[in-house]
Amino acid sequence: MSLPSSLQRYLSDLDLVVPESLNMAFVASLQERHIARYSFNSLAVVMGEDVSLDLDAISQKIVTRGLGGYCFEHNKLTFELLSALGYDVTLTMARVLNNQDNDVPRTHRVTLLKHDGVTYLIDTGFGANCPISPLVLSSHLPQPIGKEAYRILDKKNGEYDVQIIKDGDYFTLYRFDLAVYTDADCTIGNFYSSHYPKAGFVNNLVVSLKNTDRTIALKNHIVSIHDSSGTQERMLNSPAELHQVLTEAFGFDLELVITEHLFDRFLAARLAAV
Repeated sequence: MSLPSSLQRYLSDLDLVVPESLNMAFVASLQERHIARYSFNSLAVVMGEDVSLDLDAISQKIVTRGLGGYCFEHNKLTFELLSALGYDVTLTMARVLNNQDNDVPRTHRVTLLKHDGVTYLIDTGFGANCPISPLVLSSHLPQPIGKEAYRILDKKNGEYDVQIIKDGDYFTLYRFDLAVYTDADCTIGNFYSSHYPKAGFVNNLVVSLKNTDRTIALKNHIVSIHDSSGTQERMLNSPAELHQVLTEAFGFDLELVITEHLFDRFLAARLAAV
């Protein structure tokens, strides 16, 4: 099968081989390897860069340059590969709730995939809480994945909640429906997420990497590591500490002057309020 170079680079970088016949094992490996290799982050947004949704630009940024990105980039790359390989996929949009039933816009892109009569939710772009394997679209079904457990809850009004267990109870991450969405909807959501003055990514420095054994996440002045022993958190108190985390833990090639700017903008005031 001949794939566009942008998708072939993606496939090769994750060391994946196109299956002889479509199967969910390939999809699960794709999702797990993607999330473990490419960071979820708001760096482009907080540094005032345009976030392109052109497939070649996304592949260059995430795969070739190793800069990661957020949902509109990650999930488009995954969607386009699965579609090119012949999987039955549709784009859907979600409202990010974080356990609060607020009136918020649809700013999260995800993928629905149908295979052998079963519908799955595929997500490679939700940061530290992202499932590292497909979720079956079946209401109330407990779905343990790695060190976490999820479920999808049918709201009985055409909407579905994606939930994760936190502190012994279900925590709603986001809500989606089965309406028809296109790249035009993503363009609007992407513009809001990267430009609206009150948007979360405009106002927060967020980075995460996640695999089956460990999740490391940075949100402004707090870096946390979650593994089999629990969760450890620590505050970053200087530009040097932030620079070390961004370069060593997440692999970014950043000059200290950039991290000094990020520290002053996103960490200093929060540390002063502690």
